[in-house]
Amino acid sequence: MTKKNYEGWELDSFDDAHNFRKFQIQKIKKYIKKKQILDVGSGTGGLINYYLKETNKVSAIEPTIKLKKILETKFKNKIKIYLDKKNLKKKYDTVLYMDVIEHIKEYNNEISKIKKYLKKNGYIIINVPAFNFLFTNFDKNVGHIKRFYKKDIYKLSKSQNLKIEKIEYYDSIGFFLILISKFIFNKNLKVSNIRNNINIWNNLIPVSKFFDKIFFNSIGKSLICVLKKID
Repeated sequence: MTKKNYEGWELDSFDDAHNFRKFQIQKIKKYIKKKQILDVGSGTGGLINYYLKETNKVSAIEPTIKLKKILETKFKNKIKIYLDKKNLKKKYDTVLYMDVIEHIKEYNNEISKIKKYLKKNGYIIINVPAFNFLFTNFDKNVGHIKRFYKKDIYKLSKSQNLKIEKIEYYDSIGFFLILISKFIFNKNLKVSNIRNNINIWNNLIPVSKFFDKIFFNSIGKSLICVLKKID
């Protein structure tokens, strides 16, 4: 389900992008604070330490065995970690898919299945890369199926009878950096160059926050949405 082409560097590089991670948490904090949460497709756990600052009721699903072992080493006795949904025995206030469903071809079915583990009036939080015209070789190499528009989420919410509580594009600087990288610079960047680009982008997050307001969140590298279970 997640990061089939995992080699280590790509997840670690984004996990080190602390400004961006804090930016993400600011957008979803009210939906995870003191909540019973389930993080699906946790990867190497880059967001889990941030979750633990808001709640001590954290569970995770990571279906890639190598990544699950990394999580068990990092968060032993701090969180519950599952390989799949089969062993889940309770319902959660909030289920998170942070940069996950872009790896899943049948993501509609995935959301349908997870709903039974969500309390009534609970939330599904989805964060995905935005704007499919920005799809690059990097997306392809890390196993992305597509990038998303708001209309994709509206369609998903309607099919699953979920109410949209929040939906917005964000990280406008990231949007322009990808645009420049895709259409002006070499499309096949080396790993070292990608790492450097991630560092530069991460340092520009405060600028991105400013321009997000200027653009009224009409563009961005990412799309964040909060869906509420109403049935």
